[in-house]
Amino acid sequence: MTRPTLYALALLPLTLLAALNVRAAEPAAGVDAVMAALSATLDNLAGQSKGKDDAPYFTSLALTDEQSTVLQGTNGTWAGAQHTHHRTGDVDMRVGSMTLDNTHKLRDAGWFEQPDRAEVVAPLTDDPRVIEQAYLRALDDAWRTAQRQLIKIRSNDAVKVDREDRSDDFSPASPVQASVPLTAATLDEAAWQALVTKVSAVYLDYPEVYDSGVQLVVDTTRHWLATSEGTRIADGHQHYRIATWASTVAEDGMELQIYDYADVATLAHLPDSAAITKMAIRAAERLTALRHAPVVDPYSGPAILRGRAAGVFFHEIFGHRIEGHRQKDEDEGQTFTSRVNQRILPEFLSVSDDPTVAQRNGIDLNGTYQWDDEGVPAQRVPLVENGILRNFLMSRSPIENFPASNGHGRRQPGMAVVPRQGNLMVEANKSVPYDTLRKMLIDEVKRQKKPFGMIFDDISGGFTFTGRSEPNAFAVQPVVVWRVYTDGRPDELVRGVDLIGTPLTTFERIMAAGDDVDVFNGVCGAESGWVPVSASSPSLLIGEVEVQRREKANDRPPILPAPK
Repeated sequence: MTRPTLYALALLPLTLLAALNVRAAEPAAGVDAVMAALSATLDNLAGQSKGKDDAPYFTSLALTDEQSTVLQGTNGTWAGAQHTHHRTGDVDMRVGSMTLDNTHKLRDAGWFEQPDRAEVVAPLTDDPRVIEQAYLRALDDAWRTAQRQLIKIRSNDAVKVDREDRSDDFSPASPVQASVPLTAATLDEAAWQALVTKVSAVYLDYPEVYDSGVQLVVDTTRHWLATSEGTRIADGHQHYRIATWASTVAEDGMELQIYDYADVATLAHLPDSAAITKMAIRAAERLTALRHAPVVDPYSGPAILRGRAAGVFFHEIFGHRIEGHRQKDEDEGQTFTSRVNQRILPEFLSVSDDPTVAQRNGIDLNGTYQWDDEGVPAQRVPLVENGILRNFLMSRSPIENFPASNGHGRRQPGMAVVPRQGNLMVEANKSVPYDTLRKMLIDEVKRQKKPFGMIFDDISGGFTFTGRSEPNAFAVQPVVVWRVYTDGRPDELVRGVDLIGTPLTTFERIMAAGDDVDVFNGVCGAESGWVPVSASSPSLLIGEVEVQRREKANDRPPILPAPK
């Protein structure tokens, strides 16, 4: 994640609301009523703004309908169901020109200098009259704010030194027209209620597990996008997650949690009852072992990052740094901005981001989509080829030498679009079996005369800083970590470890890759909110990593024992 930069807003005398309050003809039978309402609203805006000073040169309207069902069991009992349904509307408006518009960043602006986004109170109805009415005030607010911001930007640009990157603020894109039907699977809630309740009873056999649960989450999303260029997209997707978690407190006060899950795109891909039960048993056993594991002291030395851990590692220390807007923003660290066509990784590694791929290694990928949130078709982007940096992830905001989008403009509904990762994939053109990789780790430990090496086996997530105002460091938060000894002793489970470092130094120490591949599915938070992503990689041997002790609480474990 990275901190967003904030801007300010001011007022200009402009009244659009009354002018836009014009009814369009009812849509013909069979026409998508939501899309018809968005199209009519854009037509009204074009008619009313024509010929006016600083009229919008581009407007995008989006509506996202999200429905969620959560079924949960805990300790062998039914914990309840939650059903939510809400809609979020988005207005993205640009005034000025593609060369310089209201989205341009104010240089040397403070944290409170970001204009508010126009809010759309989206109704839970497909009635065109109600939908159009919901967008009227938002359009009025968006236009006022955009005009106000453009004045400040023009003044700011006139008094500041020349920008390092003189590229435009927006790029053309071919309009897309598509409507993809969404066939929702029928969920047998009673059967799943019984299953999550039954599996949750597993934890009753583990007295050192203080809290636990089993949960099924079903998310159904329908999305409409209409732009003044002619794009009209109606699509949607479903997402299913079966998850289990268990938590405890160690004797030293450290809070510990194991979270295991499976993310899938269809109901048919969910694991069966036996697999979910095994997931819960594994979580309980692992948590119990962690509670008694020693805490690792700060350490630097050789380590293996297993596939999921390596995927998150690349997502944090590499993926965020090749998002296009960070190359243009002079407040960013711009780690790789000037290193295109230079080697940044070992020759045996390549990295791409491909939202068009639905699975890797038989696992459904969270970051799959057909069109990004600007209506640009998703594309595979080769970022690093045999160690050489080739590309950046791009939205429709150009940067120097990269003038067009490659389908990675993404956002959480209600936020502004920026380039984001989708399915980040690390690939090795030279690899070794995992057993060989482990032997290489032991050999490297001996060569460096270290007391042990480490294997990062599972991971919960991570974060990174990319701006110039703070150290360009990362922290990856592993859950399961092993100490590996050179004298034949069994590997030792340890706890309380954060993997830390800086990107360029760490990249230089990648030594080898395994022939295995694993996938981390999750959500990523940054300037444009939380978006679903995946990161996949083979296991990696790194010649030197650094770990620090993780933050912990100081409360004692519960006084009362678990009931018999």
